[in-house]
Amino acid sequence: MHTSKVFHLQSGWHQWLIPVLALFVFISCDAVENGGERPTSDRQKLARFSNDDFVKANADYFEAWELALWSEGGLRPDPEEAVMFLDHRDVIRDEFTESLPEVNDMFTLPWEPGALIVGADIRHIEDVRDGFFRFSNELPFEMQPESLEFLDHEEFSNHFFFLAYFDELLNVEEVAKSWRQLADVRFTDPDYLAVFAGTPFSVYPGYVNDIHYYLFYKTSFVTERTTLIKVEPRGLQGWGAELVASFVPGEQPSSDVRDIIRQIRSDFNDRFFDQTSMKRVEKLRERISVDR
Repeated sequence: MHTSKVFHLQSGWHQWLIPVLALFVFISCDAVENGGERPTSDRQKLARFSNDDFVKANADYFEAWELALWSEGGLRPDPEEAVMFLDHRDVIRDEFTESLPEVNDMFTLPWEPGALIVGADIRHIEDVRDGFFRFSNELPFEMQPESLEFLDHEEFSNHFFFLAYFDELLNVEEVAKSWRQLADVRFTDPDYLAVFAGTPFSVYPGYVNDIHYYLFYKTSFVTERTTLIKVEPRGLQGWGAELVASFVPGEQPSSDVRDIIRQIRSDFNDRFFDQTSMKRVEKLRERISVDR
């Protein structure tokens, strides 16, 4: 083929390719802005955390929201805190997915997000069966339930209990405190019955000596491996993840590592197990079954 003809064919190919590439870049950028891909800037990530529907539909963002909520308490977490946890989990997974697959396990709150167990006077039972509880409109709008679900009533008991569901991403620990002040409400609890079965959680976040740690357990019926990872402060290259220890039953990590793990577990237990242990489950059942 003549050289000039080859040149014209190549030129024509490039002329066709350039607009296609430009369209691809445009579509890619638009996908980032519309949730098709992970946003790359903190501003974009913050915007994502202001969209409850997006957070609930995106597992990584939902996990980061739960981590921020667990870390801070309060009715809603700080979106900047949630972005930090999102970055933490990203760098841990990027670094250790192949060697330690359990780092892909998701952190979960010790209760069902958006669900509240409520015990109320028996005279409201038919209202709740119809989907409303008359005193809930005394609460701020965001604490008013999206829906109600009747759960149970023990024979001869003068109260019953139901689930209140909330569409917004609220801390039901805080919501429970407000609901307890309503007339004819006997008790309220986050719905930990749907989550806690006495088994260890997969991921325990911890903040020890101003350092963020993540404690992972690889388990089947028993613990097969314990892994402790710390996240280095954000620098010019972003966050960094460092393996502190990873060991199987029978191995003994250093005393410093054992102290950190004990502190993380102790903090978690103080926050959760002392309040929502099996003893509390039994206490809840007693509340439901005893006529008062």
